Amino acid sequence: GTIPEAWIGQQVIIETTEALSTDLRATAPVHLEDVNERGVVVLVTSHHDQSHSSRYFYPWSVVGWIRLAAEDEQEGREEVQHEG
Repeated sequence: GTIPEAWIGQQVIIETTEALSTDLRATAPVHLEDVNERGVVVLVTSHHDQSHSSRYFYPWSVVGWIRLAAEDEQEGREEVQHEG
């Protein structure tokens, strides 16, 4: 599976072929950080602590499909300003 390199750095929706973690909502936008032969790397912002992000690796074997997040789905990262 390959996806456009232009998608790196964008907010995407990843549908996995299996439920990997209850912490991850399947339809939540994630930040696509890297793509390689083995799979994809994404940054997921914690719902409990918006300033905390976790890095996840999805091997291609569990990736069902990937699409760009629509404007109304994207997390409002730009609007959030952390003081200090």
